[in-house]
Amino acid sequence: MTMKRLLAVSAWLALLPSCKEDAAADDEGADESSSETTSPSTSATTTTTASSTTVDPTTMDCIGGSENCACLDGECIGNLTCVADECLPGPEFQPDEEDRSVLAGLVVPVLVDVVADEFTWSQLSGPSVQWQGESNSIQVALPPDAAVGEVVTMRISAVRNTVEATFDYNITILDAVFEDFLIASGKDTEQVGTSVGLDFDEAGNMWVASSEGFISRFAIDNSFQSRYELQGAGAIRWGRLYIPDTDDDIDVLYAAQTEPGAISAYNPINDAWTTITEQLEDATPIGAVEVVLPADGDVFTVDPTSGSIIHYSDDDGISRVLSTAVTGPTVLSFGPDANVLYVGAPGQVWRVGVLQDGMAADPELYLEFGDPMDPLQAVGGLAFDEGGNLWIGVPGAATAHVAPYTASGATQVVRSFADVGTGISSFANLRHGRGDFSESAVYWTNGSDRTVARVETGLRGM
Repeated sequence: MTMKRLLAVSAWLALLPSCKEDAAADDEGADESSSETTSPSTSATTTTTASSTTVDPTTMDCIGGSENCACLDGECIGNLTCVADECLPGPEFQPDEEDRSVLAGLVVPVLVDVVADEFTWSQLSGPSVQWQGESNSIQVALPPDAAVGEVVTMRISAVRNTVEATFDYNITILDAVFEDFLIASGKDTEQVGTSVGLDFDEAGNMWVASSEGFISRFAIDNSFQSRYELQGAGAIRWGRLYIPDTDDDIDVLYAAQTEPGAISAYNPINDAWTTITEQLEDATPIGAVEVVLPADGDVFTVDPTSGSIIHYSDDDGISRVLSTAVTGPTVLSFGPDANVLYVGAPGQVWRVGVLQDGMAADPELYLEFGDPMDPLQAVGGLAFDEGGNLWIGVPGAATAHVAPYTASGATQVVRSFADVGTGISSFANLRHGRGDFSESAVYWTNGSDRTVARVETGLRGM
């Protein structure tokens, strides 16, 4: 089995596992900036190679005040610095992202390209944080109790050609604002029913599946665009599908069907549905599947009646039971690590590795947040963001939990949101936006309340 989708590993997993913690320092302003400075207290030193062209500053071709040339009356052009009567560049900083506003409790990836002989990270101000990493890429864990509006400032202190400079990166604590995004009260039941599925396409559309047997498409302004009939519509996901007739991969909308029990795909090019699979390799029905997770032609799903995690292989067109080792599986997700499924169950999230031969490894308990015997603790949605934070939706408890990523062993909940508003607290089918919809907001469906809600988090989906 080839699992192209599962082989991508997030670059931030290369971070070193050490953690640092500095108390906030009393210092001047925390604006993002680069300036000459004396070295503050630091946590770690990284040495880099700063390339420059060597020129004899005394040659006729050298223009006074320019790079690697003699200083001009002690001065240099632009940002160059006069060092021993030679104009040399100091440290250079280029952040991958501008300053950010992020919910408290989340782990924030920070990447700054640095040109320097050596540099160090430290915390300049704000509530005390922990971070991982020693290079130009670190992960900053915001405290869950940080107050809205507080600013965490991480400082890089660098040296190049004996020139010292600093760069400050600011993370502002964002307020958690939950809102009814779809506003279904203004739409009739022919446009949106009991919402049980949600996803976004790259063209700027939001797709909502209703258990009454149809899927609706909405524009960024919430306007209803079109309706697509599909019996027993459940969870939906956009993914790639190979089309032999054209020898090409195209984007299709995969959908789980509880009735008659199948995985189907909608092709927007020919406006047609195709049944991908409806039975297992022994010709027995695939079951009343409710979730769908595509992976470059392969598809994973769950039959809650039998407790089976099922894998459809695009290589041979056969669906097989991958595992029955997790009790009460309800939802699936990919995570930061390769060849691993994250499986939601009552009160728990499990990791299930998918081996090269297509078999499943023994499940590993990743998170325990509730009573495994309580059906109201069943997971209704899982979503990872770019910082490795896992959002867990629990519709029966009207709660969403957040847990940081860990490469091995179990993690734990660092923040929870409960009963966030009437009609918007189900937290089912969690998705990050895409296209015209905010990629740093988490969206979810709310069943019979006929709504899609969202909260801005400050971090994009993984």
